[in-house]
Amino acid sequence: MILLLFSDNHRNKENIDIILKRHPNADRIISLGDSEMSEAELTGLGIFGVRGNYPFEPKFPDDLLFVFDEWMMVFTHGHRQNVKSGLTQIYLFGKEKEADAVFFGHTHRAFLEDFRDLVLCNPGSLAQPRINEPASYAVVKTSLTDMLVDILKVEDGCVLRSIVKHRRIKR
Repeated sequence: MILLLFSDNHRNKENIDIILKRHPNADRIISLGDSEMSEAELTGLGIFGVRGNYPFEPKFPDDLLFVFDEWMMVFTHGHRQNVKSGLTQIYLFGKEKEADAVFFGHTHRAFLEDFRDLVLCNPGSLAQPRINEPASYAVVKTSLTDMLVDILKVEDGCVLRSIVKHRRIKR
């Protein structure tokens, strides 16, 4: 399964077009909030979405939970978990959902870490990154045995950060 994830595009449709064209084989595309686009606009592009902290997305859910290749994944914007103040709440939120990975936005800063057996990933901002950071997004590739998460630059598709998580074999 190939997932294409972005956050905080703040109506920048040009960068969405760039990443959609770069990854035509994506099985699922998910906005992690603050798209400032209507549900109809996003679903017309085949994009699922969660509500951000901007008031333009009233029909979106706060969180999405999906299982891909037996990996439990949670998608949220992160503002309700106070991610600008640290990662403790988002980590506990993921553990509560029995997730293997939590994907969030809100900070406009890319982040990727396997923290105590929970992958935490913020793909950064598709359109308004913080100072000295490029516009970025994430691609997640799953199989029954592995999850590969890459954060890539919008400008040229180069990988900024990458992590591979191997499924633990239950005995």
